[in-house]
Amino acid sequence: MIVLTVRPRAWLLAALVTAVTLAPGAAGATGAARPARPAPQVAPTSGYDLVGSDGGVFVFGSASGYFGSLPGLGVTVDNIVGMVPSFDEQGYFLVGSDGGVFSFGDTTYEGSLPGLGIHLNDIVGIVPSADDKGYFLVGRDGGVFAFGDAVYEGSLPGLGVALDDITSIAATPDDQGYWVLEATGTVYAFGSAHPYGGVVGQLPYVCIAATSDGLGYWLVDIGGDVQIAGDAHFFGDLSNTPILDVVSLVPTLDDQGYWLIGQDGGVYGFGDAPYFGSLPGLGVTVNDVVGAVPT
Repeated sequence: MIVLTVRPRAWLLAALVTAVTLAPGAAGATGAARPARPAPQVAPTSGYDLVGSDGGVFVFGSASGYFGSLPGLGVTVDNIVGMVPSFDEQGYFLVGSDGGVFSFGDTTYEGSLPGLGIHLNDIVGIVPSADDKGYFLVGRDGGVFAFGDAVYEGSLPGLGVALDDITSIAATPDDQGYWVLEATGTVYAFGSAHPYGGVVGQLPYVCIAATSDGLGYWLVDIGGDVQIAGDAHFFGDLSNTPILDVVSLVPTLDDQGYWLIGQDGGVYGFGDAPYFGSLPGLGVTVNDVVGAVPT
């Protein structure tokens, strides 16, 4: 049974969250839940990689975190919109706005939208399953596409919700749910993802990142304002600065810090997230950085 609470859009912004629950055994459910991702073995972070819209990867700190790039493969694109690490940080996925997926290191390619003959240009994010044997893609309309062992738990178009400003997706560690973030700060929860709530802000929200146990998340807007829900902790933000180009929030492995990433390759560390450098710090001028991963 699908349990959906929907009221007019004005109510959505006031109440901050729409809750969607897919009950086990309902149409679209997939039987017994898989074991949750084991607790990460916390090790000192040795660096981070940034990625540009051309799939170029910039390495800071340890070079052992570099697993390749699209220009390095002779692939010419200009539509990369996201980068996510594998669980053991020995690889990463890149995704394009057309739903093309590129796997590096120990990640496994499990398909793409172009590979299925699906043609669109509104994918905004990717998140892997717990064992890196699958991944979810999300579109600007809230459409969710599951590949490999990622379990589809519903989407906004499937619920008759019409939007065009979804910006990010985060998954639960049991692979039985996910959250979808709207630019307004509204968070939509599917499957086992708990509806902790969203925010109403003045600037567009661009990223949602889940805590490692799936019991909370961080939200960040383009001005670097960080909001927390559940067991996520606040370690500082850029809300009192003139910065307006933040594209991502990347948590540290122990959830005790995070980096905010700017479109210009600026990197801002909070909590136990160490600073290893940035593109502006190297005198490199770009405006197309779209994401980062810890190494």
